[in-house]
Amino acid sequence: MLHKISQFCDKIDVIKEMSDKLRDMKYGDNQAKDVEIDNLIAQIQSDCLLIANDKGKYEKDPTNVTDDTC
Repeated sequence: MLHKISQFCDKIDVIKEMSDKLRDMKYGDNQAKDVEIDNLIAQIQSDCLLIANDKGKYEKDPTNVTDDTC
């Protein structure tokens, strides 16, 4: 795993926030233009691909004194 667990969890949180925004843009009172929706979809897919491709074995850095849990 290339990133710390905390960074991994933070990225998941950002994707969730973007998905909530996307739902509001598509179905909310002030619907966004299709191009804005398509751009947000592309960003979500890109972030998901980054996570999917982060397949290395997680190794805790013994010099890191912070807590890397979610």
